[in-house]
Amino acid sequence: MTINRWSVEDIEFLKKFYPLKGKKWCCDALQKTEASVRYKASALKLKQDQNSQFFYDWQERAALSKIGKKRPDQAFVIKDLHRLGKLNKTDEQKAKLSLSKKRWHEQNEHPKGMLGKKHSKEALEKMSIASKKNAAAMSQEKKAEKTLKAMKTRVANGGFVQPRPKTTWKGGWREIGGVNKFYRSRWEANYARFLVWLQQQGKIRSWRHEPETFWFEGIKRGSVSYLPDFWVQEIDGTDAFHEVKGWMDDRSKTKLKRMKKYYPHVKLLIVGAKEYKELEKQFSNLIVDWEK
Repeated sequence: MTINRWSVEDIEFLKKFYPLKGKKWCCDALQKTEASVRYKASALKLKQDQNSQFFYDWQERAALSKIGKKRPDQAFVIKDLHRLGKLNKTDEQKAKLSLSKKRWHEQNEHPKGMLGKKHSKEALEKMSIASKKNAAAMSQEKKAEKTLKAMKTRVANGGFVQPRPKTTWKGGWREIGGVNKFYRSRWEANYARFLVWLQQQGKIRSWRHEPETFWFEGIKRGSVSYLPDFWVQEIDGTDAFHEVKGWMDDRSKTKLKRMKKYYPHVKLLIVGAKEYKELEKQFSNLIVDWEK
């Protein structure tokens, strides 16, 4: 067996050209195996020069080689575990992890030496131009898909409901039926109290506030989802969604039309101003904490 030994000249050659030309080039030039070059470069602690043309070309080739390729199977496994909630951390684990990260940052420099640094005005302007250019080039289908994905993420993270200041319908957090939820109006909160009363009287089996979001897949403009106010299950086991509407604006009309088109099997009951006033007249004095 022939042993390809490293001479002093070979080592000096490797030191000079490995950072500039990379492993494969050195293998060909020295007539040595990839394993031999890799081992010797590691022993000499040689690294590629990140400012060399070879390094830029290597990065570009690596990026092009990944275009159109699927992620490894392991990525899909992790996604499924996240979806099933098997990787969710407890509040105690989150607090412990947060404390650990804060301690690390107190004792160590930024891993890329960027602590305290900010983007320059020129860099921010370039980023803004690139962002606007990408947005302008995006198709209507892609924009709709992006919007839908963002909204679904907000729902999954519990951030779909946003308090709206300076409104007249008194939206806010209320504890009704032992559960603290955000109700968008006084009417909506009172209707929840009415459902609590009906359940206590044995007139309905169950109810929930904003339990399910219905998505309108393929919609390019306007409303892409609908979140009914209540789900109500009757004593006989049948169920329906109830919507409390003080008035019917164009956006609400569009949502109801799309619900009828996309989910024709879903039963939806609209509680308008007339129906609500009748409920208030009959039950406001019977139900505790009714808001007037």
